[in-house]
Amino acid sequence: MGFFDKFKKAAKPAKPEALSVSAPAGTVLAPVTGKAVKLEDVSDPVFSSGAMGKGCGIEPEGECVYAPVSGTLTAAGAPNYHALGIQGDDGAEVLIHVGVDTVEMKGEGFKVYGEKGAHVKAGEPLLSFSKDKIKAAGHDTVVIMALTNTDDLASVEFTHEGPVKAGEPVISFKK
Repeated sequence: MGFFDKFKKAAKPAKPEALSVSAPAGTVLAPVTGKAVKLEDVSDPVFSSGAMGKGCGIEPEGECVYAPVSGTLTAAGAPNYHALGIQGDDGAEVLIHVGVDTVEMKGEGFKVYGEKGAHVKAGEPLLSFSKDKIKAAGHDTVVIMALTNTDDLASVEFTHEGPVKAGEPVISFKK
């Protein structure tokens, strides 16, 4: 290793490939592969109480979060690397929160691929995370998804409990 090699930046991790999926109007897809659970069963009381809207949790097997709808990123990156907001093209306002109390990690173990204001398509990779780093920090790894505009929608239904793959429907809603 030469002297100047010390100053070279490490290669950026490759962005995962997008999923070949589409989210029909009124459908929200699983953002990660794992086990879908009722929102009231997640360990974060702010979400389990429904205060942030209706949705679900997913106990993740994978470590990549994909866009559950097509829309515009309303929150991504610093200072909240662990959370994303999407204003869906079909009217859903989706909040994705990776882990419980992971704000305390200050971005450690998270890699965000999108930027606030960018338009994303359903199935596009948005962020990756390290389950090991989240666990090592003493936090629950559950990926929480809530429709923050639940009160503005006619109905929001959790439609798939149990094993789920990223890109499969888990929530339906009507305007």
